[in-house]
Amino acid sequence: MQPVGFRINPTFSFTLLGTFAIYLWTRPRLSEWLWVLPIAAAMRVAFAATMGGFGGYFAVAWISWGTFLGLATLVVLAVQALRTSAERRRTYTRTFYAGSIFPLLAMVTGYFIPLNLWLRPTVFDPFLFRLDGALGFQPSFVLGRLLATRPVAWGWTTVIYYALPLSGGILYASHRLQHRQQVQILPLLISFILVGFALYSIFPAVGPAHVFPNLYPWTTPSATDVALEPIANTSDPRNCMPSLHFGAALLVWWNSRSWPGWGRTLAASFLIATAFSTLALGEHYVADLVVAFPFTLAFQAAWTTSLPRRSKQRYIPLLIGVVLWGVWLVLARYAVPIFEKSLLGTWLAMLVTISVSSLLKARLAGSAKKTLAEGI
Repeated sequence: MQPVGFRINPTFSFTLLGTFAIYLWTRPRLSEWLWVLPIAAAMRVAFAATMGGFGGYFAVAWISWGTFLGLATLVVLAVQALRTSAERRRTYTRTFYAGSIFPLLAMVTGYFIPLNLWLRPTVFDPFLFRLDGALGFQPSFVLGRLLATRPVAWGWTTVIYYALPLSGGILYASHRLQHRQQVQILPLLISFILVGFALYSIFPAVGPAHVFPNLYPWTTPSATDVALEPIANTSDPRNCMPSLHFGAALLVWWNSRSWPGWGRTLAASFLIATAFSTLALGEHYVADLVVAFPFTLAFQAAWTTSLPRRSKQRYIPLLIGVVLWGVWLVLARYAVPIFEKSLLGTWLAMLVTISVSSLLKARLAGSAKKTLAEGI
């Protein structure tokens, strides 16, 4: 019998599927990578026989394959590294380490969840809820209602939400074999995730679906019923402000410039779909996504190493990104009543933040491209 509440974590499955993608990107011989398939199938059968199943979420039958394809990839790489010549061993070993990084990172960040729960037993969701309301409506509730009566649409939206680690693995795979890079993708992704999770305790929030479980998405609380004060929550991860989920998808889009046109289109579509899923599933507020722009910009600038460290084209977007992130944390905590007095002011503040961040990113990328071209 399957243990009660057991399931293979879908996000971790997509993380390990990214391991498989990283391996395939090295273009191994067909006779090498085909070994992954029977080993993954054997692992899957053994797991099902032992645990009684994989879980009950949407599309678990195929999402769970990611776990076993990733694990089988690591097994194959380890065997290849042990059996091959010393010259090729280094290639297999480096690919093994590359494929291991993101699963290990996922396990490390898992420790931040209980730590932040312990550090911050209360959450600031009322502030974010009312800040979103200053836009004239509650976007997460409106989008949530679009999915509430459409189980298939809801299911595919959860798949998009789970799939983020796969996009990160593909981004890393597409960059790791390039000799000259504008941006150091691996340290960018690692630092973005680790620092982001560590900073969640500064402005703890859990999302409307968690803080209003009996109301979301059908009944939108009125602003007068939600006091501007922290509320107790001892069970849900503090992973809202800013949205690392949307920020990571933004990094994929920003750093897909070297991809072909169809790849860029997929990256842009995934970014839009991720924004929709974070809101429609009730995991985030619009404010989280807006603040993700300057927060992500700061990391993008920090790891655009094709520009000199003291170059103004690099440190100005880094500095402005950090300042805008900090300013928004203060505004979201103490200036919500001011925003509620001006619908236009709220929209302008958010649109200016997005526009300034996007413009600085475009200039950063242009300067990096020019510097790299001049160095050839």
